[in-house]
Amino acid sequence: MPENRQYDEMLAASLRRLEGIDLALAAENAGLVWDGDGVEGVSFGQRFRLDGKTLRPTPQINMWRHLAMLQYLYAADGKLPTNRWIGMGDLGEGGLVRGASFDAEIDRLIATRLGKCPPEAVRRACVALGADFPGDSSADLCAVFRFLPRFPLLLNLWFADDEFPASGKLLANAGV
Repeated sequence: MPENRQYDEMLAASLRRLEGIDLALAAENAGLVWDGDGVEGVSFGQRFRLDGKTLRPTPQINMWRHLAMLQYLYAADGKLPTNRWIGMGDLGEGGLVRGASFDAEIDRLIATRLGKCPPEAVRRACVALGADFPGDSSADLCAVFRFLPRFPLLLNLWFADDEFPASGKLLANAGV
């Protein structure tokens, strides 16, 4: 893996925050399982395990996803998801992302990248990531992803047509 000083510093800070905490309780609060030697769960439809001593993931995952998992493991307070969705920049203390600029950038990326793809291809990709599709949305495609058991993400996507350009939103659950 190439050197990334920003990630390394953030990882070191996350690991320091997790030192000495009760990993069994942290796992329970996050909706994950402590097996006595590590934390296990499912993220985006993929099973993973964090070693109880090093907190390194198996299988290896994207470094930023790993960092987000560690931050959520530390911040999770046992709350269950709600029926209310908010922008990622609106996450409270302990949130993983901050600021409206992130929301605007992710919305732009969703519109320009996914909004130009064939709808069935996007739906297949969502299914591959373990998404559920609630039927009560005005979006052309609405998918709920389980980043972690108690940290769902909602994708609303409107595909481009003759009248309107593509647009999209990525929202976090207000309960996290």
